[in-house]
Amino acid sequence: MLLARKMHLHILPILTASLLVIGGGIWQFYCDQMAGQVTGSSLAGLVTGSIAAGIILFELLLWPRKRLRKYKLGRTKFWLAYHLWLGIACLPLAFIHSGLRFGGTFSTVLMILLLLVVGSGVFGWIMQVVIPRWMLGSLPQETIPSQIDDVSLLSALESRQMLTVALGTKPPKTGKLTKLETQLEELKSGRPLSYKVSSKTDANALESIDATASIIVGAKQRRDPQRIQFDQTLSGEISSADRLEIWKQYTLVIEPFLLRNVVEGADTNWKSSPIRTLQKTQEWFNNLRESCTDSATPVLNVLQSSVEQRLQFDAQKLAHLWLHRWIAFHAGISVTLGILLIVHIIQALRYM
Repeated sequence: MLLARKMHLHILPILTASLLVIGGGIWQFYCDQMAGQVTGSSLAGLVTGSIAAGIILFELLLWPRKRLRKYKLGRTKFWLAYHLWLGIACLPLAFIHSGLRFGGTFSTVLMILLLLVVGSGVFGWIMQVVIPRWMLGSLPQETIPSQIDDVSLLSALESRQMLTVALGTKPPKTGKLTKLETQLEELKSGRPLSYKVSSKTDANALESIDATASIIVGAKQRRDPQRIQFDQTLSGEISSADRLEIWKQYTLVIEPFLLRNVVEGADTNWKSSPIRTLQKTQEWFNNLRESCTDSATPVLNVLQSSVEQRLQFDAQKLAHLWLHRWIAFHAGISVTLGILLIVHIIQALRYM
């Protein structure tokens, strides 16, 4: 879909790459048949090999080109289009240059590296097309990746305050809540979270903290309208047994999951959590609703919304991790291929 919408950017690069591959193939396998053997040392082989080497060096220029934006060396989208299609064309040109043989050990290593570079490049291009579209449709709660921990912290605090309003003060013997004052002060001051506080405290200690004073710059905040509907009258409609059960499950299961990797020690074994996936979350909350009266449903709906938001943040982190790891792998083997290509050229010149 993305290629179809921007086909005008790719027409010339596709034509250029096709002409190079077709022309090199015709020259090597038809015009050079009189030599009796197709080799990389023939004239056609040298030309196709030189073109493939030039393409590899051109591909490596994409990184320094980003450092030289002020010199206006062409628009990035055109560079990327040529980077993609010439990179794909480089692989058949290299095979044509070698006479469709891997050759010796060094030539085989070069060809394997080229296969990895082209394969990882195509894979990365597909990911850059698919993942953003998937995130747009499947992760409506996504935010700025660097601020996921901050938003998760505020979401947990907001859930505490909602429970305090809807259910009253947390009953005793329902576990202890994680201390968040230090993280909130760091957040208000604009410093990153230190992840070093693991002590515990009761929910009463957080009543004096104003979460609205914490501003996440650039993060898209979606306020849940259900939270605004809670008032002090709701606490009288929920039975004491429901209050005890909800506070207990929130302290032992929900908040540790919301704060994992945000506050040290919040949840060290989250992989065994009953709400670690969307399906398990829905099943767990359905069971919790069945164990409580209908008056507790609005509160449980809001808590489930917070957990599902955290799951979306996890999926967003994983998607960005894949994108970053692909770039590191692709760049690393590309530089390695460029270095070994220079060695290969020097060796070839010595034997000519």
